[in-house]
Formats: sequence, structure tokens, C-alpha cells
Amino acid sequence: AMSWQTYVDTNLVGTGMVTAAGIYDLQGNPWAYSAGFAAQVAEVAAVSGHFAAPSGLAATGATIAGEKYMFVRGEENAEIYVKKGATGVVFYRCNTCIIVGHHNDKIQPGQCSTTVAKLGDFLKESGI
Repeated sequence: AMSWQTYVDTNLVGTGMVTAAGIYDLQGNPWAYSAGFAAQVAEVAAVSGHFAAPSGLAATGATIAGEKYMFVRGEENAEIYVKKGATGVVFYRCNTCIIVGHHNDKIQPGQCSTTVAKLGDFLKESGI
């Protein structure tokens, strides 16, 4: 089986559609993340807690790696997208983990979301 780090490096960052990424458990503990991606356990946990009702993030936004992002959209127990200017972060909920993918201003949000969801769907189908 591929390591979590390989999924991050190859299936996410390696596609050119995700600038930085990580895979975390539902409590925000990291399984793997790309070099220099400093999302904190409490930050990921705070977003994870909103998957049942993502619109609750509209009031607070989300902080990732110390940067504040504005809530844009969320699909319950599936995906949350937040943005700051032309950059953004996708959170995709699998069964036992959350994939977090950041994109810079050179990548379209939809391209990043699609890439993250593709890996997320694969992991969900694998029971992860």
C-alpha cells in the first residue's frame, strides 16, 4: 500500500493543482503533510467539528497555518471550501480522515477541489 506521505506528495501536490496539503484524522492529528505546511491540530479540528453543519463557519471563518480564511461553501460531511483573496483551502471528509488542500492564486479553486475530492473518493471507497 502507498504511504500517506506518498498520497500527499503524488496525488495532491504532485498534480500541480494543490500547492500544499495534509491528511489528518478527524481530531486534527496529522498522518502526513507536505513540507512547510503548518496547519495546526486545533485548526484542523475546528473545521472538522463543522462538517455536520458547515454553514456554522460563516460567522468565524477558518484559520489554517495561522492565516484567516473566509467561509465560501460547504457540503455536510463531505467538503468545505474557504478562501483568502485568490488563495483557498479545501477540506474533504473521508470516513476516518480529512484531506486538506491549499491552492495559491495561480490555481483555480475548482481544479484544487476536484483533485482533493478524487483522492478523497478513492480513500472513502477503500474504507478509509
